[in-house]
Amino acid sequence: MTVYTSGGSSVHYGFEGTDADDVWATPVSATKTFGLNTSVNSLSVGTNRFDLNQLGQVEPTAFAYGQQSGTIDIGFTWDDVNSHDIFRSIYGASTPSSNIYSYPNSSSVPAEGGTSPAVINAMTIQVDQQLTGAHTYATQASNTTATTIRRKLMGCVTTGLSISTSIGSTVDGTCSMVFGKENTTNTTQDSSSSMAFKDQVAITGSPLTFAHGTFKVSNGSSLISLGEIQSANINFNTNQNLLYQLGSHHSVDAYRQVFEITGSFQTSFKDLTHLTHLLNQASNDVDAKGVSNKSGNTMTNHNNVGAELQFTNGTKHIQVELKDLSFGSHDISGLVPVQPVFEELPFKALAARVEAKVA
Repeated sequence: MTVYTSGGSSVHYGFEGTDADDVWATPVSATKTFGLNTSVNSLSVGTNRFDLNQLGQVEPTAFAYGQQSGTIDIGFTWDDVNSHDIFRSIYGASTPSSNIYSYPNSSSVPAEGGTSPAVINAMTIQVDQQLTGAHTYATQASNTTATTIRRKLMGCVTTGLSISTSIGSTVDGTCSMVFGKENTTNTTQDSSSSMAFKDQVAITGSPLTFAHGTFKVSNGSSLISLGEIQSANINFNTNQNLLYQLGSHHSVDAYRQVFEITGSFQTSFKDLTHLTHLLNQASNDVDAKGVSNKSGNTMTNHNNVGAELQFTNGTKHIQVELKDLSFGSHDISGLVPVQPVFEELPFKALAARVEAKVA
């Protein structure tokens, strides 16, 4: 008897190409790690089965099958060396300069209107999930091999990627993907080495935590702190979907819908600055396209502001620069006896730029 546990499992990924490349049918090497503390929060695959019914009968008479599709949701802790690579699945490849990777592959935040042309060059990935069984005490004496189950998810497109932290926490991420094809294989592995799990890739980065983080907004000429930040999160929602064609149950491509950048931060309540900005932003500095005028980007004149979330560990850092923040609401929490008062501001941004310095 074989028991499968997380101690004998791993999950890695590798890049196939841009979402316009016809490479989904070719297996690729999956040796990249999402980060530390990686977990598969959910993995589901379906065939979109539907029932065929017949007049005069109350039971289905047959089954037919539609598109094969699946979803996988990966949780992880961001590290300061490897984790940034997953942004290639949103913004495309990045050419490093002085150990700095930029996503999009540019030195500046995209211009007004938000979407950079680089967004369309997002890369599809393949995800390998492996489970190696361990023998039970009752059977290990008579067994010499343990089975490794490998699942290769092909043509994965990232639909959502998050980065978040709060007081006392690591910097955590979630990567959500859809895929249209899966290959499965069973192999055997010597029982004496199964616990070591040879295929696990070594982690070279260090974990990022709340203590490495800062969240600031623009005052028109520089970035300023917003009181005692308690938590911050940014979500990259690509809203990608799979494309199918006649002749195959498997997807052949992917297409993008609206690319949204959302998030929120919670800070100690100091004054009415944020509430006043929220109430006034709709009536100030709006041009004919319905996009705010970017001339000042200050809190005081109620333009949509710029912001930066950064995590620095020695000489390494990951920072997300947000262009044109628009607050959606102003929420008060913690209005209870003998507790500090906090305010939370959900926001949406028109564009973002990510920079990772890995050495």
